[in-house]
Amino acid sequence: MKIMRLFLIFLFLLSSSSSSAFASYTPAIFAFGDSILDAGNNRFNKNCTAQADFPPYELSFFHHPTGRFTNGRTVVDFLSQFIGIGFQKPYLEAYSAVVNGSQKNFPSNGINFASGGSGVLKETNKDLRVISIQKQLLQFEKLVNQNQIDKNLIQKSLFLFECGSNDIFNYFFPLAKPALDPDSYVRAMLAEAAKFINLGARRIAVFSLGPVGCVPARARLPGAPINRCFGKMNVMVKKYNMGLETLVMDIPTVYPGVIAAYGAVYKIVQECR
Repeated sequence: MKIMRLFLIFLFLLSSSSSSAFASYTPAIFAFGDSILDAGNNRFNKNCTAQADFPPYELSFFHHPTGRFTNGRTVVDFLSQFIGIGFQKPYLEAYSAVVNGSQKNFPSNGINFASGGSGVLKETNKDLRVISIQKQLLQFEKLVNQNQIDKNLIQKSLFLFECGSNDIFNYFFPLAKPALDPDSYVRAMLAEAAKFINLGARRIAVFSLGPVGCVPARARLPGAPINRCFGKMNVMVKKYNMGLETLVMDIPTVYPGVIAAYGAVYKIVQECR
């Protein structure tokens, strides 16, 4: 909880220019990414094998599995509560409701497109049938082109992006030898992540990755240490994070009028350890 409070403060008070924009009324949140943000899309994707629809997931808040890869709320949920709007439905749930007629329109408080296990690269965990970032962006763009989302709403909404940890994890656990060296791989990741910025959003928050090389699952990777963090993995994470930060810092210049915030998750986690 301490980390979450610090992150919220960091995100909304990142700079004086960003503070006034993010603190003003925000009617909706649109989220794109992996399990850190996923509100249950995989649960509605019956072909997907990356699931969190069973105990002990969500038992501390919802008291039943909702498809979130956490014991309670995601960072998107905390942000929604922070700005005073309802939790966003997963895209596949909202889409199903509109198609079957139980709901006339898509939710006005935003939509969560994130899919646990996805990556910024199309091939990441493709065998698990997760929804890639590329497909998430296409789902959003299709709704906009079909006038299913009010374009005025988009101008006022907060867009969140967090993705990349699965790509880097899989680099060290490949089914075949990686075709790219680590630096080229990170550059390929950043090229895909940059596409998020072109959605037409006016308020953007991009989350850095945390220290992926310190997660317990690293112990099953070939050559990874058991009693300490995997340094090679965290080197890639830091390079990716630096690239993300540069992309975010360049947004106001490349896209005048767009407000962008960079959530330094790696730094916050390190400071709170």
